[in-house]
Amino acid sequence: MESDQSATGGCMRLGLIGAGGFGAHTADLVREIDGIELVGVADVNVESAERVAASHGIPHWADHVALLRECHCDAVAVVTPHNAHRDIVIDAARAGHHVFCEKAMAITVADCHDMIEACAAAGVKLMVGHKRRLRPAYREIKRVLDSGRFGRMLAVNVAGFFGRRITGFWSRRTECGGLLYWAGVHDIDTLRHLFGEVSRVFAVTGPKVHPEVSDQEDSIAVTLEFASGMIGTLQVSTYFPMADYHTSFAFQIVGEHGGIAYDRQRRTITAQIGDEAPTEIALQPYNDQYTPNEDAKVAYLLEWSSFADWVLHDAPPVLTGEDGLRCVEILQAAYISADTGSPVDLPLDRHERRPFE
Repeated sequence: MESDQSATGGCMRLGLIGAGGFGAHTADLVREIDGIELVGVADVNVESAERVAASHGIPHWADHVALLRECHCDAVAVVTPHNAHRDIVIDAARAGHHVFCEKAMAITVADCHDMIEACAAAGVKLMVGHKRRLRPAYREIKRVLDSGRFGRMLAVNVAGFFGRRITGFWSRRTECGGLLYWAGVHDIDTLRHLFGEVSRVFAVTGPKVHPEVSDQEDSIAVTLEFASGMIGTLQVSTYFPMADYHTSFAFQIVGEHGGIAYDRQRRTITAQIGDEAPTEIALQPYNDQYTPNEDAKVAYLLEWSSFADWVLHDAPPVLTGEDGLRCVEILQAAYISADTGSPVDLPLDRHERRPFE
C-alpha cells in the first residue's frame, strides 16, 4: 500500500526512535536542516526520551509502537541497537512512515531483506545512514579514482588499529554483531562505494585477551575479493594506543598506473602516476577551529538533506536500503568465514543468519 502520511508545507515531519547518545546527536543535527521538523521521540529508556523531548519542545513516548500510532510524522529515524532495527523498521513501514535507519542496517542479511521488502510493500522509502563515504576526504578519493588516470584497480589496504574502549551495546555481540559492525562498518561500505561489489570474503580473528571489555573479538583481519578482480584487506583492533578513531583507518590504493594514499593523521591524500612527481592534496587540518566532528557534520547534513529531498521531492537518494544490505552482507560473510575457516562467496542466501543463529 502507499503511505497514508504526506509531508506538509514542504517540510518532512520526523519522529525519532532511540534517544541515547547518538539519538540525541541526531535530534540536534536535523534541527539545522531546512525541510525537516522533529515532531516526536520515543525510547524504552523514558528518561532519555524525556531529556530529548524537553530539549526540543516535542512530545515523547515510551516505545516506538506508541510513537508510530500517535505521532503525526511522515518519517522516522531509527537510532537503536542493531538487533532492534528489523522489527522497528517493519513496524514503521506498515504504519506508512518513510524510514532513515542508522548503520549497521541489521546483523544479518535475512533481517535486511525483511526490512527492504516491508518498505517496498508499503510504498515507503528506506535510507541507511552510511555517512563516511560522504565525508570530504572520501569524496575526494572518489574524484581522483574517477579520473581514470590510474587504470585498473589492483589492491587496497585499510589499517584500522586504534585505541578506544568499547562500551554500551557495542560491547555485546547479540546487540551489535561484532567488532566489524562497530569499527569496520564505515570502511566496508566505503570500499564498496569506491570499488564496486565484493564477490568473496575471508576473515580470521586474533586471540581474545580482554573478556572484561566485551564478548567480541579483540582483533580481526578481512580479505576481500571484488567482482572486478581487485583485492582488499582490512584489519581492525581497538588496542593500539598510538592512534585514535579519527586518525586510524588510513587507505593505500594500488592501481595499474600508480597509487593513492590517504593519511588520516596528516589529513592528506597523495597520488602518484608511475615516475611522475607525487601530488599531495591537503585537507582542512584538525585544530581548535576544525575538528573531526566538522567532517562528520558535513556528511550527516548531506545524507539527511538527501533523505528529506527524497521524501519531499522524490529526488535521487545518496544512500538506499540496498547499500545497507550489501554492507551487512560483507560483514556477516566475514563472521561466517571466521567461524568456518573458509572463504565465503557472495551474495549470501536471502535467509542466511549464520553464525548469529
